[in-house]
Amino acid sequence: MIQAILRALTRPPGWLLARSLDYIADRRLGRRGMLELYLTPKLRPLLALRALEQAASHPAARGVILHIRDFQWGWATLVEWREALGRIRAAGGLVVAVVEAPGNGGYYLASAADRVLMAPSGEVGIVGVGAAMSFFGPALEKVGVQFDVVAAGAYKSFGETFTRSEPSPENQEAMEALIDGLHTDFVAGIAESRALSEEKVQELIDRAPIQADEAVEVGLVDALGYDDKLDELLEELLGEEARRVPARSLVRMDRWTRSLDGMFAGNPSVAVVHLQGSVVMGDHPNNGRLQISAREVPAVLKELAEHPSVKAVVIAIDSPGGSAMASDIIWRSVELLKREKPVVAALGNVAASGGYYIASGASEIIARPSTLTGSIGVVGGKLVLGPALAKLGVSTHVIARGKNVGVDSVWKPFDDEQRARFRARLKSTYDLFLRRVSAGRRKPVSAIEPVAEGRVWTGRDAEAGGLVDHLGGLEHAMARARQMAGLRTAQEWRRLDVVVQPQGGRLQQFVRRMVSEGAGIRYAEGPLSALEVLANHPDEAMALMPMEIDLGASRNPLAAVGFTTLDLLNRWRALRGL
Repeated sequence: MIQAILRALTRPPGWLLARSLDYIADRRLGRRGMLELYLTPKLRPLLALRALEQAASHPAARGVILHIRDFQWGWATLVEWREALGRIRAAGGLVVAVVEAPGNGGYYLASAADRVLMAPSGEVGIVGVGAAMSFFGPALEKVGVQFDVVAAGAYKSFGETFTRSEPSPENQEAMEALIDGLHTDFVAGIAESRALSEEKVQELIDRAPIQADEAVEVGLVDALGYDDKLDELLEELLGEEARRVPARSLVRMDRWTRSLDGMFAGNPSVAVVHLQGSVVMGDHPNNGRLQISAREVPAVLKELAEHPSVKAVVIAIDSPGGSAMASDIIWRSVELLKREKPVVAALGNVAASGGYYIASGASEIIARPSTLTGSIGVVGGKLVLGPALAKLGVSTHVIARGKNVGVDSVWKPFDDEQRARFRARLKSTYDLFLRRVSAGRRKPVSAIEPVAEGRVWTGRDAEAGGLVDHLGGLEHAMARARQMAGLRTAQEWRRLDVVVQPQGGRLQQFVRRMVSEGAGIRYAEGPLSALEVLANHPDEAMALMPMEIDLGASRNPLAAVGFTTLDLLNRWRALRGL
């Protein structure tokens, strides 16, 4: 009743303002408006993509101009954008990509455009997918630093970076399989977009970086030029002078239009809950980092379970994992939500360890072929800095009345009894993880064990191993959620993107809350690294992906798996105030 009254009061002015914003968009775009968007690290890729695609569907919009610069997106996000560009093109829109010196990720996205324009002084750095694994075991031993780590799962190789001088056979096997799968998709995507054979693309990769003139000759780039050349190119393609309209303002207007027009509407909804970052209990401030908090997410999912207009929920997960306890708490909230309405997990760039733990509670799991998936295993341990600090003249004296006081202390490693108990705790957590996945996948534990042991799979291999139901992206996940909820194709429905702490003033926060956009994740800059999670939570079971990996989003052919020596030392200083 209250909702109906609010809808009756707010819909007329909301509708009027929405139509006014539509009129403004019409006037700005004219008959030849091209939406122009600069891709920067601060852009929230999935939310921006949704708004851009809707703005591009405006009758007055002729297409999209993407300025692709230095940014770090995962492969699944790039594929999501490539598919959206394909939909814009299929609907008759023109897509032009402007690049300077693109690397793997930048060019992979640009290749999906109708035309690629590059600076004459640039080069195409498609050097192929690779990963460099660094090992500090001998170096740390020399300075008296020990990484006392215990793992459940043969492929849970996180501690190898700090204890070995080379990868274990299991680590080598898993990494080669990942690189092979991702590189195959990379080559196939460029070949299809640029009408080249896969053999030709591999040949070009082996010759890269490729200078601008040659890039045009071999078909990777369509034209060379600066900003003034872009105007000429657009006029040539459109048959008239184009109007370049900044997309950000129209994207903002589109978001407000949908919010105001749909305020208190009774149409059925599909909620998309974005979970991104490391999985944490949430007892400590996030320090500006992406986190999935066990103190916040369950309340959001409970609210969605009780919301009458929400007929299904898609949980978009992009996480390398974190606290096993936090993962289990959030898993329980997903399980309870699933009892009320369909829940589809849409896996993004990575859904491993705790990220996959959360997903295992969903009705269905959908992943990209390139999604880093699985890593069903746990790890725990602590940095032991006592010997290193002793060399600096730093010592400690402990007075205790309990045998295990200071069990998580950095001054000394576990003793044999402590390590045995800790190993038993990890094994218990690992067995629980297996049972959670077994229940969610509706398979016996014996069928899950061969694809567990902490191994990270590509989404394609995860589907073959039964860890994923379908391959696809967020659009596919929403389609499955609507189908499972019984929403007909022609039935009017709303998509709600759920955010935990909306940015902006109090009025904007209130409006978003009323439109059910007030719960979800906290967005911030910079991921929380596996080392920091483990260092801040010693003596705790962690469902962490065994490596930190960024496969080729930049021009660097070797993505960092592990850390540089300088980075490692800086992290220690920051973590312990040394």
